[in-house]
This record gives sequence, C-alpha cells and structure tokens, in this order.
Amino acid sequence: MGCECSSCSPEEGDKDIQVIAASGALLTAGIILSFTGSVISIPLLLAAVAAAGYRIFPAAIRSVLRGRFTVNFLILIAVAGALALGDYTEAALVTVLYNIAEYLEEYAHRRSHRSVESLVRLRPRTARVLGDGEKIFKVEEVTAGSIIGIKPGETIPLDGTVIRGRSKVDQSNITGESLPITVQEGSEVFAGTQNLDGYLEVRVIREADNTVLAGVIETVKRAATRRSRRERFIERFASVYTPAVIALAVLTAAVPIIMGGSIGTWVYRALVLLVISCPCALLISTPVAMVSGMTAAARRGILIKGSEFLEAMASVRNIIFDKTGTLTEGSPRVTSVEPAERREEVLRIAASLERRSGHPIAEAIVDSYHGETDEVSEFESMPGKGVSGYINGVKYTIGSPELVGASPGKGTTVYLQGPGGIAGRITLADKIRDSASKTISELRDRGIRVMMLTGDSEEVAAEVAGELGVESYHGGLLPEDKMKVIDEVRKGGPVAMVGDGVNDAPALAAADVGIAMGVRGSDVALETADITLVEDDLERIDELMDLSRRTIRTVRINTALTVTVKLSLAVLSVSGSVPLWVAVAVGDMGLSLFVIVNSLLIARY
Repeated sequence: MGCECSSCSPEEGDKDIQVIAASGALLTAGIILSFTGSVISIPLLLAAVAAAGYRIFPAAIRSVLRGRFTVNFLILIAVAGALALGDYTEAALVTVLYNIAEYLEEYAHRRSHRSVESLVRLRPRTARVLGDGEKIFKVEEVTAGSIIGIKPGETIPLDGTVIRGRSKVDQSNITGESLPITVQEGSEVFAGTQNLDGYLEVRVIREADNTVLAGVIETVKRAATRRSRRERFIERFASVYTPAVIALAVLTAAVPIIMGGSIGTWVYRALVLLVISCPCALLISTPVAMVSGMTAAARRGILIKGSEFLEAMASVRNIIFDKTGTLTEGSPRVTSVEPAERREEVLRIAASLERRSGHPIAEAIVDSYHGETDEVSEFESMPGKGVSGYINGVKYTIGSPELVGASPGKGTTVYLQGPGGIAGRITLADKIRDSASKTISELRDRGIRVMMLTGDSEEVAAEVAGELGVESYHGGLLPEDKMKVIDEVRKGGPVAMVGDGVNDAPALAAADVGIAMGVRGSDVALETADITLVEDDLERIDELMDLSRRTIRTVRINTALTVTVKLSLAVLSVSGSVPLWVAVAVGDMGLSLFVIVNSLLIARY
C-alpha cells in the first residue's frame, strides 16, 4: 500500500490530523493569495507540499533505494513534475489530497483491527477467589478447580461452572446471543461476559490462557495474518502494477513530444495519468472488506481463522454434518425399558452395574434411575461391549446385543442378561438439537445440498435423517470413510464439514471449510477446524453463509467500481479533460473513501 506504516497508533493518528489541518490551511491561504498575484502564495503552497508530504516523500525514496516502486513514488514524480512546470497550486493540491487519502486508508485499518483491542479489554485482570476467606488474585494465578465469586455488575474473569447462585448473564460479546441468559447451578459461564443481577460462585474449568475469550483473541489475531486468494492476487498485482504504470506514463509523454507535441502539455497529462493510476483504493478494496466481515462474524460467536475461509464459505455448495454432538446434543437418554412392568428393577440392576463405567450410555442409564443402587462385586469391564458383575451373589451382564447374543433392536439398545437369560432391554436415543431442523431448512432454501454422516448404524442414521428432513445420509462410517465421502461430494462443488469430535478431525481437515462446535468440540476438532461456532448454535451457519456472500459481494463492488472509474479517468486524462487535482480528489481519495465506507458497513450487518 501507499503508506509503509498502515498500523499506526492513536497518537500517530492525532498527529496526522494536525498535519492535515495545517497543510490544508497553508493550501487554502496559498490559493487565495495566488488570485491576488501575491508572491507570498508560492512559499505557502511549497510549505503545504512539505507539510503534507512529510511521510510520503521519504517513504518513496526509501522504497526506490530498496528496488521497489510504490504508490508513494508515483505521487513524488507527479508532484516533482508539477513543480518543474511551475504549477505550485497543482503540486500542493495533489500532496494534500493524497495525504488525506493515506489517512483514510490508515483509519480503515485501525477500525478493521479494533476488534482485537476491544476483545483484549474484555479480559478481566483479577478474580475473587474463595477459600480461607476471600482473596483477590491475578487471573493468571488462578488454577482450574478454584472457586471464584462474582458480584452483580462484575465481569466474569474465567470460564467455569456455576456451583451456587442464580443470575442473568450478558454473553453477547462471546456467543453473539443478543438477550441475557439465566444461569444457575450446573450452567457454564465464560470469561469476559457480564454478570447482571445475582451473586454467583463458580468453579473454574479453564485457566486464563485457555478460556474461550483467550481463544477468540488468538483466533482474531491469527486471522489478520492469513490472506484470501483475492488478497494474494491483489498483492501480486501491485508488485508489477507500479512499474508498468510508470512506463505507460513515460510513453504517454514521450511519443507525442517526439512527434512534435507540446512538452508542457504532454508531461502534464502523463503526470495526471500517474496519479489516476495510483492503486490505493484497489489495494484496500479486499482486505478491509474481509477484516470487516470477520469482525462481524466474531460479534456473532463465529470465529474465522483467516479471510481465505470466509471467501471459501461464499462458494460452498455442499454442507456435511456429523450426527452425534452436532445435529444431536451428544447426550443419549433412556427412551424405553422392557419389560415395562419390571422397569424399576431393570433400571436398578443396570444402574448398579453402569455406575462404575464412564461411557456416555452408562451415564445416561445411571441418570435415569433415581433410587438406591446395589453393591456390585467382581466387576468386569469389556471395552466396546459392556460390563458384568455380581449383585447379591447373582451375576448380571449388560451390554451390546452381540455381547449377550440378542438380535439388534431399533436405535441404540443395550441388554441386561441374568442367570435365566435376557432380563431386560433398554433403548436410548440422542436428542436432536432444537436449531437443527430450522438450520437445515434454511440451507436447503439457499440451494445448499445437505448431507449427514455418522458412525452409528444405518437404522439410527435413517431415523434421525427422517426427522430432520435430510435426504442424503450415510451410517456406520469410520473417520477415513467420512473423508472418502467428502472427496466424492466435492465433485459437485466446494464442501463444508461440521463436526465436534476427535473422529471428525480428519473430515474437518479434508473439507474446503471445516466448522467445529465450540462448546462440545474436542481440542483436536477445534484446532483442525477453520471456523468455530462458540455457542454450538447451528443457526449461526446460515448467518455465516449470508455474511460470507455479503462480504464477497462487497469486494466485487469495490473492485469493479475502482477499476471502472480509474480506467475512465485514465482515458480522459490522455485527452486532457482531467486536471491533476481532480485525479487525486476523485480517482484516489474519493474511491478510497467509498471503498472504506462500503467495507465497514459489513460490520453493521
């Protein structure tokens, strides 16, 4: 870009405003006095050139010494040419207007990257740790498992689980949920969110460096260093553009002069062409829009690791969902117990056996029984199959149909086997997420092909797919099988994969865009994915599709308008219809201002 310090601090920004004001005053005074014929106008105009060019001209010289021809160098040539022709007003106008354009460009970058600064400010510095009294610690010193207290109106300092209290919490800056939510015992809360009206005691589950907020900050920082395909093209284009423009301007002046044309006229027109050709607006047309789009996504609880993934999402034509933990909540629950007349007895024996197992199915069975369990002796676990043990001297086994020699039932079923054979059957099901049906319907309305993949049986896959209205699905898949399906589906267009588990990581990596569930997602899935849904809200996917398409549409408008206007002005400049100051005001500053405003409007989506 033109400025070699596009990430200026607020103090430098204030200095730039002072320089713009001073140079503008000198320019105005110089123009007014020039109409009176006063010789004082020339020093004033030269002072305006010097003031406005205090960074532009040194940067241009440094770039040439390094073998690079930047936009600043084009302006330096134009200003030098105007001065050589004795047109001091033109030289001052060009320098002041270009300095304003540079300030607008820097302002756009400061605005587009301000999201990181605002997120950092959300991070509390201290936490109130409970134990032997109440002590204030730096958040970095608080370990997982500590109990912290949060008073009404305070910011929650660390991620944790509520163990006492009830309150409303504003989570909008982390999850994108606009309305405060009610939290109570067992609810999870996040660092950086606002406790509104109740006192809470929270057990810390993630230390300061591993909170969801810390992950958001790190993701947004890394996103700024990654470039989309469009941005990379613009950068490569700029590296050859400036030398080409200089050569074209030389030919524009040289050829007519050799053929007898006026030296002053054609040198002036060549200078105008140089200024019109400054690619400032073109260079910022893509990155400012991309960062603005990612900022808007972050505000809605959608973390994008780089603009390339925001761009890719706009072209996705197929979205593949994992079932368990993605379309469903990933927490099975008991739906039926047979025989029904012996329900309590079957559940009592099953819960007694399963309470020593950590399997999700075992936990669901234990949670479904609310009575006293029996003591179990000689407990034995058979990984992937089931468990067995003795209760009051009688051996019982509970597990898969294959373990007890029974026929598979519909859905997820486990069998209880006693001395006399099968003593009972327990059927479990995973609850479908409330947002799943709506999300799938909205995606289909957009013309997106939706598919579901799962490691569960075909019968279970068919049941869930039927309930959600998903026409295409596959069951009984291993992680490598999911990758094969993605490769096949990709023949019909770019693919996005949505998942949460370790077994989804290969598929997330294989897809054009990998989307992970932020709360339920495993560390491997979150690290592999390109985009994370902080609050596991599937409806954010439809918002992501809309935001990505809006961003790319803005990029196209910025680029098309910039190229069209510049080409039109370039043609007019050769005919002598465009003065030098208009070239800067319209072809550079005006276009830059339009691109910036149009891009920043995305963040208001």
